[in-house]
Amino acid sequence: MGLSEAMLRRARKREIALVLGVPTALFLTSSISWQMRRPGTGGVLFTDARILVTLLIEAVIAALMLVYLRRQGWKPMEVAGPPEPQDVLRGLGLWFAVITAYAVVFVGLHFLVPDFVKPLEKPQFTGSISPPVILAAALINPLFEEFLWLGYAIPALGNRFGLRAAVAVSVLLRVLVHVYQGRMALIAILPLGAVLTWYYVRTKRLWPVVVAHVVVDALALSSLMATT
Repeated sequence: MGLSEAMLRRARKREIALVLGVPTALFLTSSISWQMRRPGTGGVLFTDARILVTLLIEAVIAALMLVYLRRQGWKPMEVAGPPEPQDVLRGLGLWFAVITAYAVVFVGLHFLVPDFVKPLEKPQFTGSISPPVILAAALINPLFEEFLWLGYAIPALGNRFGLRAAVAVSVLLRVLVHVYQGRMALIAILPLGAVLTWYYVRTKRLWPVVVAHVVVDALALSSLMATT
């Protein structure tokens, strides 16, 4: 099927509001609540329990949405296309593009608004995570996010509001649900979302995006791997 064919399906406004609105509202509310409770000088604390709760919520949302969307004629495997062995290499190349975009944004802001990035010189993520949880998070979260923000949002919004609007809204929603990361949401998540969305729209292939996201999450979480 692919992106072009997926955009032919006219999603109802109520469907779009439900599929994109529920997870956005849920995770945005959680992010804001956590930001209000955390100490002003603390980084983002990751623990096995916190990650597992997040993965459970994502799994429940995905299961319910899949049942609902199948009845509406949306099929995830048709949107993503069949995976190919080359998708791994494509994904690694895309990961490098994401890291490059992040570096460009960080260095640029360092020269333009140094006070904005200076606090980021300290570690932004703290905690201790076990290897099995890292593996589960690095596999499940990318699948959930990319099928939601790209596999569903781009064709559904693109059909009704045009591709440019779909891209803008998709990237914006991705950043919003990561506001718990503070300034890192703008410096890291925004470039990541922009690069992954650009690639998906240009190539119409979702699996390399998933691979790149898996690598990003695996490396980020591995820095907090429990040693005992």
